[in-house]
This record gives sequence, C-alpha cells and structure tokens, in this order.
Amino acid sequence: MTAVEQRLGHKVKSLEQELSGAKDAVLRPMGVTVPQYTALLVISDEPGISGAELARRCLVTPQTMTTVLGNLTLKGFIERRSVPGQGRAMETTITTSGKRMLAKADKEVLAVEAQLAKALPAKDQATFSKLLDQARTPFTKEEVAPKPVKRAARTTAAKKAPAKKAAAKKAVAAKVAKKAAPAKKAAAKKTAKKSPAKKTAKKSAR
Repeated sequence: MTAVEQRLGHKVKSLEQELSGAKDAVLRPMGVTVPQYTALLVISDEPGISGAELARRCLVTPQTMTTVLGNLTLKGFIERRSVPGQGRAMETTITTSGKRMLAKADKEVLAVEAQLAKALPAKDQATFSKLLDQARTPFTKEEVAPKPVKRAARTTAAKKAPAKKAAAKKAVAAKVAKKAAPAKKAAAKKTAKKSPAKKTAKKSAR
C-alpha cells in the first residue's frame, strides 16, 4: 500500500467512487444517471423544492443540477413551474412516470447499498454512520463571526477624544461665563449711575 493509499481522505474518496460506480452500473441500463436518480429521490420526498436547494441536497453544483433537471424534464420524469411573485424561481415536482422510474431504480440502488451494509457487522453499522457524521463536522460547521479588531476600537476612541476635550472646554467656559455674569451686571449699573454726573460736569464747562 502506497503512502497516498494510507491516507484517510483517500480511503473515503475511494469508497465513494466505488459505491457510485456500482450504482451507475445498475442505473445506466435504465437510462438514468446517479445524479438524476438522486434528484428524483429528493424531489419525491420534497415536492416543490427549488433548484438551488436541490443542488445542495444532492451535493452537486447549481450548474450541474440545471443540466440534470433539464434532462429529467425532457424524459418526462419531472415538471417545473414558475413561482408567482418570486422572479425566476421554479418549483419542481415528480411526475407519475418519474415515480415509476424511481421505484425501479431505488430497488436496484438499495441492493447495492445492502452490499456495503454486509461488509460491516450489524452492531458496527450505526457506529460507522455516526463516525462519518463526526468526520464531516470540521467542514460543515458554520463559521464564527470574527471579533472586532482592537486596533480599530482604539482608532475610534482616538477620534472621539478631541470631540470630548472640546465639549469639556465649552462646559468650563460656560461655567466661568455664568459666574462672571453677576459682576458684569454690577459694573454696568455703576457705569449707568455715574453717567448723569459726567453730563453735569460737561454743562458747567460750557
């Protein structure tokens, strides 16, 4: 066994290819591919499913699913209708002919998957399934939203600092002006009282 063949990822890929090849061998004579069969299976379980969601469930790209749906429509196995008020969105349903094909194809595929089950003791099959789900976890979990950068926070605080200082200066100036107001008023009154005396002095001089 080579170094590549000993890798876990290579083993998983090898099993997937061999299983897919075995399914293809029984489906081809019926005129159906593995992706087409999988799509029919999902559509049968979820009538009205969108093409984008169907692609996600069947583990293929939206472009591949577009081709698959086009071929299934030509064969009369599915029907696609536009969804009112949802632009170009289309809902997909399986036809009576598609259900008959799915029933025959599913019987053959289940026989292939039974061979996989026979390779493992009954007690290990549930464990194997759980381990497969566990192995997928690092690649399917949602990404955690990144935390805000501290440097950015400091920059924001720095920008706010001059505004805070300016506000503090205005507040101090207002207090000083408030305290000085009574003194200014008193000075103004004194000046007003002195003004008649000045006028009298001017008249005497004349």
